[in-house]
Amino acid sequence: MGHKQTTLCVYVHLLMLFGCLCTQELSMSCIDSERLALVNFKAGLEDPHQLLSSWTDEDCCTWRGVHCDNETGHVVSLDLQYHHLYDGLSNSGRLSGVINSSLLALKHLNHLDLSSNNFKGREIPNFIGSLASLSFLNLSNAGFTGRIPQLGNLTRLRYLDLNSLYSMYDLHVDGNLQWLSSLSSLQYLDMNGVNLAKVSSDWFHSVSMLPVLSVLILPNCQLHWLPSSPLYLNLTNSLTSIDLSNNQINSTFPLWILNCSNLVHLDLWFNHFHGVIPEAIGNMKALEVLQLGHNDFVSPMPKSIGDLCNLHTLDISYNNFSGEASTPLADVFSGCVSGSIETLNLRSCELRDELSGWLHMLKRIITLDLSRNSFYGPVPASLGTLSTLTTLHLTYNGLNGTLPESIGQLSELRVLDVAFNSLTGIISDAHLVNLSMLDALDISYNSLTVRISKNWDPPFLLQSIVLASCHLEGKFPEWIWTQKDYSMLDLSNTGIEGNLPDWFWDLSYSITILDLSENHITGTIPVSLKFVKVGIMNLRSNKFEGPLPPLPSSPSYIDMSDNSFSGDLVPIFSQPISTLKLIYLSYNLLNGILPVSICKFQPLQIFDISSNFLSGELPACLGNLSSLEAFNLENNSLTGEIPGSIGSLSLIQVLHLGHNNLSGEIPMQLRDCRILATLDLGGNKLSGKIPSWIGESLTLLRILRLRSNMFHGDIPEELINLASLQILDLAENNLSGVIPESFGNFATMKPINEARQSILDGFRSQVLTSLGNYSRIGYTDSLSVVTKGRELEYSKTLQFVTSMDFSCNQLTGEIPEQLGNLHGLQNLNLSGNHLVARIPGSISGLKSLESLDLSRNELSGEIPPSISMLTSLSHLNLSHNNLSGRIPSGNQLDTFNDISIYTGNHDLCGLPLTVKCRTNETVALVDEEDDSDDHEMLWLYCGSAVGYILGLWAVCIALLFNEPWRNSYFRLVDYMHKKFAVFTATKNSSGGGDEPY
Repeated sequence: MGHKQTTLCVYVHLLMLFGCLCTQELSMSCIDSERLALVNFKAGLEDPHQLLSSWTDEDCCTWRGVHCDNETGHVVSLDLQYHHLYDGLSNSGRLSGVINSSLLALKHLNHLDLSSNNFKGREIPNFIGSLASLSFLNLSNAGFTGRIPQLGNLTRLRYLDLNSLYSMYDLHVDGNLQWLSSLSSLQYLDMNGVNLAKVSSDWFHSVSMLPVLSVLILPNCQLHWLPSSPLYLNLTNSLTSIDLSNNQINSTFPLWILNCSNLVHLDLWFNHFHGVIPEAIGNMKALEVLQLGHNDFVSPMPKSIGDLCNLHTLDISYNNFSGEASTPLADVFSGCVSGSIETLNLRSCELRDELSGWLHMLKRIITLDLSRNSFYGPVPASLGTLSTLTTLHLTYNGLNGTLPESIGQLSELRVLDVAFNSLTGIISDAHLVNLSMLDALDISYNSLTVRISKNWDPPFLLQSIVLASCHLEGKFPEWIWTQKDYSMLDLSNTGIEGNLPDWFWDLSYSITILDLSENHITGTIPVSLKFVKVGIMNLRSNKFEGPLPPLPSSPSYIDMSDNSFSGDLVPIFSQPISTLKLIYLSYNLLNGILPVSICKFQPLQIFDISSNFLSGELPACLGNLSSLEAFNLENNSLTGEIPGSIGSLSLIQVLHLGHNNLSGEIPMQLRDCRILATLDLGGNKLSGKIPSWIGESLTLLRILRLRSNMFHGDIPEELINLASLQILDLAENNLSGVIPESFGNFATMKPINEARQSILDGFRSQVLTSLGNYSRIGYTDSLSVVTKGRELEYSKTLQFVTSMDFSCNQLTGEIPEQLGNLHGLQNLNLSGNHLVARIPGSISGLKSLESLDLSRNELSGEIPPSISMLTSLSHLNLSHNNLSGRIPSGNQLDTFNDISIYTGNHDLCGLPLTVKCRTNETVALVDEEDDSDDHEMLWLYCGSAVGYILGLWAVCIALLFNEPWRNSYFRLVDYMHKKFAVFTATKNSSGGGDEPY
């Protein structure tokens, strides 16, 4: 019993001792020197949200973000990641300031996380590389900038995150990355967004020396180089994830990756990898994610991809797997990958195949993108068996037939996009009845008829409704009334007629895109529109009438052109809107003046109010529209002078003021609009001389149209400096002098069929990025060009038009030979001047010429035969000159049967005129070689005639002086005469029988 009591006492004492020790551990406070170091560290920080308000107690181990060792009390972890400290998203509340070197006193610190704060462009302190105990360092997206310091002393480091992708500041590495190879314990490396351009040829060697590296994340690093098969590589067995996406690596597929047998995630997306993807990729059995999209890989697609039984994400989009070597997709997805694949992206791979042979194999597919290929045939009914499918993109293919009703069985489907195909038939309730999860519906640009029951109640609430160019049978779809949260509604070109339902303008509060363009909608637009927050509104080409409605509260893009809106502009420009960038009001019935209040819309980039009935003068404040890039006021009734303030529009690229009643001279301030591409001032009452500074300052001009004004004086030779000029129209003025010979050197008119970028193409890309992927947004420049005897409007093909028109002026002198150098010129009109002398033979150099008008001048001489070499010519006018001789023939000239082409030239002859040429007139032939052949034949005939005469005289002389020859000759003649007489008598007596032998 005593023994038991003794044992019990010992046990109780041990419990008491253990309890005391535990109490001592729990009450362990931080080291004073480390507490002081943290206080000094906090003193250098700016903490507007008081995230570190707990850093006042005596025990620093209880402070927020500070963790101590339970045994020693030393600070081992400092976790100040913003999202760990504060759940809000305000940048203004993030930690900033100076990182104090007092952290060096934390000798046992192994975990440091300052990520997602904002140190406002300060450099990463050098002393960070001296925190030798660190095993975890995260400085990602913390607002650091500049050079990354040497971190080679952090030999215990296992986790290093310097990601700067989402920071507004840039990090970079100077010199080399040799210090990285010293981090022998490193398992995780993330330098996403760090500029490694200066170490592009060195980085891989340093990374390859890390023996236990598991995760390598280096996207967006401006890398250009990656070895295909390095001689020495430590890390292949340990690597489980590689991300080198969005660099500029130009290489074939890196074969060393095939040795990374444990690789689970491989991302080489958006580089310049080329060649084929090796078949051996099928040996990487651990792969779960394979992203090779946006490269230059070519056919064949590896069939072995089908052997990757763990693969759930495959992105090989934007490569080229076309051609005879292409692998049938049925061969790829007949393997075990069909049972694992969940995300498949084959967008824009130039694939040509049917869907019916393989689509049903994808039993676990969730996201499927096959858009922008050449898939053909029908959408298979087996699509309805893919019960896990949530996202389906089949847009921009050649699919035909009807959309199967089985698609209505996809109860998990959220995105249905089959736009831009050749689908036909009817879309009914049956296609949509079970799609309760559907968010986005796009069946646009097919030949589909949407026929939904009038009282149908959809099971879904769509966020995007796109039915453009479908047939709605003239009716506005009633079921849209049930959709309350859509952000995009596109019913353009669907045949809707009449007034919209009363409930329509009670639009979704979240709507950002509304497109009802190209329909037959009538009625007015209610004032309530101003309460709608639509960002993009396109009502173009309808029959809306009445006054312009007040603009929505925060629009970016408004198009109400080609309607019947009337009244003035004052109401819609009464309150400036800071978000409005593009507004189109052309082809309406608007009148009144251009209000001064428009000058307050300073973010405006595109303003088109052409083809209305505006009057009055241009506001002098137009120069305030500093963001303006295209300004179109043509076809109105504006008066007064062009204000000089327009020269302040430094970003203007397109300026149309044509067909108004503007007067005065072109303001000199316009010379400051140095990136102007289109200047159209035609059809006004502008006067003075054409300024020479146009050629000196506006050197990017592609279109200069000054026709139908009152300009006088010479054509300035400085215009030849317009190296990009493709349309020069100075017709119908009072210009004098000669055509400058240097005009044969316009650089853009020389090449044939040169591909040119559309005007304001760059602007289109910019607004697509800022306003979303809405295909109709942007600006397409247009221009009326007098060609082929009539006025033609060019829009989508304007960048391909080349024209020179100096007609109806007072020009004198000859047509310069040098104009024949303009091989790419399509239209040349010099009619209605006082040009003299011959049409130059060099005109045959205008190989692209489609229209030539030289009428109503004083040209003389023959029409050059070389004109028949203009094989593209479809319009010719040489009337009312002093031309003479035979009209040339051959090629296109033989198709011109209209005599008005040559009328008024009294000395012309030959077809198609009725005036015949005299026999001694020279026959016009195609070229000099044919002409030389004609001379040879003429000499041949002359020589033959002379030879015949000389031979005859030789016989006569011989008979005259040689009596035996003369007697024999006459006996022969007498004998032939007798034989002929006997033959004639015999024929007459026998009735025409054969002559007896």
